[in-house]
Amino acid sequence: MKSYLLILLFGLCLVACAKTDTTTANESSASTTTAAPGGQIKPTITLSRERIPQDGWTKMFGKGFTPKANVQSHLKRPDGTEFREIPILTDAKGEFTHDIDSLLLLKGVHEVWVFDSTTGITSNVARFETTAEQGSKERPIP
Repeated sequence: MKSYLLILLFGLCLVACAKTDTTTANESSASTTTAAPGGQIKPTITLSRERIPQDGWTKMFGKGFTPKANVQSHLKRPDGTEFREIPILTDAKGEFTHDIDSLLLLKGVHEVWVFDSTTGITSNVARFETTAEQGSKERPIP
């Protein structure tokens, strides 16, 4: 009876140790992936449309950023000057969506990009044009 209890106790200890080791291995693997810029997916942004009326909307989608962290959105006017940076909080997957209202923007081609301050990596540059044309003024649906 004593040997049976010892074997049972030993088996339980092995199971508990195995679960702890697996959890630790998974956690360190995940943190290595997000912390290592070389192995991380380059953050990217896309726009719901690239040509919008001056009083319209476009939606920016971001992915591949640090999860649950602030990123900085940059927007450059057609004349080359830049708006003030806008902080955006990413979700648990490192993704975000952000509406860009073109009501107060100059007519012409604008550039937008996002900087991940945790990793120091900048996304691609996306361009959109605001026009004097009449068009859909409703927010685009993804």
